[in-house]
Amino acid sequence: MLYLWLPLVGFAAAAFSTVSGFGGGIVLIAFATLVLDMKEVVPLSTIFFFSLSLVQLLLFRRNADWRTVRLYCLGALPGILAGMALFDVLPAAVLKRAVGVVVLGFVAHRALGRRPGRSPSPALTAGVSAVAGAVDALTASGGPVQAPLFLARGLRKEAFVASFAATSVILNPLKVALYGSMGYVDAGDAGLAAALSAAGLLGVLAGRSLLRRISPEAFHRLALGFLVLLALKLLVLG
Repeated sequence: MLYLWLPLVGFAAAAFSTVSGFGGGIVLIAFATLVLDMKEVVPLSTIFFFSLSLVQLLLFRRNADWRTVRLYCLGALPGILAGMALFDVLPAAVLKRAVGVVVLGFVAHRALGRRPGRSPSPALTAGVSAVAGAVDALTASGGPVQAPLFLARGLRKEAFVASFAATSVILNPLKVALYGSMGYVDAGDAGLAAALSAAGLLGVLAGRSLLRRISPEAFHRLALGFLVLLALKLLVLG
């Protein structure tokens, strides 16, 4: 039964992630943790999001902002290593609620129209990226930190999706390898990971069709709205 309904969730998560630019991993985690242990779900979600992001990058590769991708990946690396070191000991719920507060503050700032005159500096981008990398390593849910950063750097629609996907394609193999070295990658989940990846491919294609039909302004509102939902989920449920 798990092989039937969880790929359906993967399809929906992939479609939504392609439209909004992020959130696929969190949607999958929210449902997968109902039947699987969190320590198993995080590596599984990382594998799923890598395959999902690879397809997104292939479809939107010409739109990627490689300067932002480079800055993010360089900043995220030390955060990922720190997050992996804390994976066994730090309560994820505490960190998630702190992230929720930060995300709500960002959304309120944008909603009030107080947008910066220029995009974040390379130093600030690297610093926020380190936080996102640590959160992602701990919870496989770094999107609530990464998405505001990419929005602040002016990325919209295809550029946002492609750049977000590129960082996943570059960094997620490292995370999977580290989870594996720590004993959290279960070879028995290979079939489930393959089923999720196949469903994700179909979801990306469906999402691409929807993305072409929305305006940049609608995309921005969608992304901010989803950030609010994620922040509330982090604050209330952890």
